[in-house]
Amino acid sequence: MKKMQIFIFIVALICFLGSAGYLGKYFWERHISAENMNDVKSLLVEEAGNSNTNETTDSDNGEVLRRYARLHEKNPDFAGWIQIPDTTIDYPVMYVEGDNEMYLHSNFNREYDAGGVPFIDGYCSLDPVSDNLIIYGHHMNDNSMFQPLMNYKDMDFFESHKTIYFDTLHEKGTYTVVAVILSRALAEDEEGFRYYGHLSFADETEFNDYMNNINQMALYDTGETAIYGDRLITLSTCEYSQEDGRLAVIAKKTN
Repeated sequence: MKKMQIFIFIVALICFLGSAGYLGKYFWERHISAENMNDVKSLLVEEAGNSNTNETTDSDNGEVLRRYARLHEKNPDFAGWIQIPDTTIDYPVMYVEGDNEMYLHSNFNREYDAGGVPFIDGYCSLDPVSDNLIIYGHHMNDNSMFQPLMNYKDMDFFESHKTIYFDTLHEKGTYTVVAVILSRALAEDEEGFRYYGHLSFADETEFNDYMNNINQMALYDTGETAIYGDRLITLSTCEYSQEDGRLAVIAKKTN
């Protein structure tokens, strides 16, 4: 009996040490990730006077907003900056044409990072800009990346966070949230509406069909709508109430 108790104690101790080691490793990696992101933010050029100015500088990619010139110089995959006031969402946004894997688990410096960095769907176009830019970000347990989007399930949160700022390399952008939806990442052979599959709209009929689907899936009525010709962004992250669940926030450009 005593030997069995000792055996159980040893097994429990091993499990405890293993769990503690895993948690320690996780939090250390998230700490390093946060430090790396602070280094990235240090490359932003402070703007004097009116922060709404579009002061630019020349580059191989045309005129780039001066605020982001050093970021683009360090990594040409840098495509813009996303910010939602009063949340932790304040990040660079990356883009690699035809590639949705590069920044899934890589940081701005292309080093391994479980949280990756937000990125634009590689099948969007930046020149000319797609009608609907899909921006992906991980749902991290430490409230980083796109985890704060979960708060949009609550309409009260939406009421105080209607505005999203998304700047491209070339222009500043202010967006207003139009809809918040829950959906799923569908299998290739599975039928259904894919909110992430609508990057551009051939005509008004196609756009209206898209918006009808979005409105049917919306968690609540925001009182906002989008019309054909509006430029959209869709912020997408994992949502765990269902298998392969996704939460998406759709917003239209207003400035």
